[in-house]
Amino acid sequence: GIGRAVAVRLHQAGAKVAVCDFNRVDGMKVVDMLRENGGRACFVHTDVRRQESIKDTVAEIGTRFGRIDVLVNNAAAFVFGHLGTEGCGSGTGTDKNITYDEWNKVLTTNVMGYSWCIEHVVPWMRKNKLTDVVYHNDQGSGVSHIDAGSRGAIVNVASISGLIAQPEFVPYNSTKAAILMMTKCTALDLAGCKIRVNAISPGTVDTKGSYNHMNLIGVDIEEGKHMFGEATLLRRQAAPEEIANGVLFLASDEASYMTGANIVMDGGQTI
Repeated sequence: GIGRAVAVRLHQAGAKVAVCDFNRVDGMKVVDMLRENGGRACFVHTDVRRQESIKDTVAEIGTRFGRIDVLVNNAAAFVFGHLGTEGCGSGTGTDKNITYDEWNKVLTTNVMGYSWCIEHVVPWMRKNKLTDVVYHNDQGSGVSHIDAGSRGAIVNVASISGLIAQPEFVPYNSTKAAILMMTKCTALDLAGCKIRVNAISPGTVDTKGSYNHMNLIGVDIEEGKHMFGEATLLRRQAAPEEIANGVLFLASDEASYMTGANIVMDGGQTI
């Protein structure tokens, strides 16, 4: 999915990559692939619903690599449903009320997990020296020397589901909207530390997550790919690698004047 594509893209850009996941098998597959291609990578088993797990993960990564420059928050729990009368909606797998356990799962994964990752990464980023990005600008009235360096970059993977209403998507969309506001507030709070915080909001992407949604609403994968793609101006789903390109941009010094921003990558679906 998007996480794997991001790990590969950051590796291609020269980053040392720590893959943090609850799924050991899939996580190690990504790490093995990066190592086979000459990358320095490690896997750390992480449960983003437990703050202690995140604390231990960040400490292990910081100790192993000596520093942390980029955090990509990408964990997601796909929980759907509504607050009306169960069975009086679409009649599909999303036409249901949300249990306490489901609310707990989606909030701890999609919101609290993101916040804990940021909280424990920031002390490591604060120790970093500013990246060496200085622009020398001469507009005819003397040269301005603009120091555009930062100590770290945080990229929160949100979703267009945080921007629009979708039928029977109450828990998922609520958490994605929360991520967008968390991004803005954290960008404000960390600006003085020279840590940039931005978000990226994908639309429909060709991933297992979208296949699960297709299954819940009773369409097969090929039909679903066509149906979801037709909702966009480009008439297709995104490849995970396209979203990873956006993440790399926000993580890099190419985005040195961006913080508190949200890049929408949705094939024109929400214009």
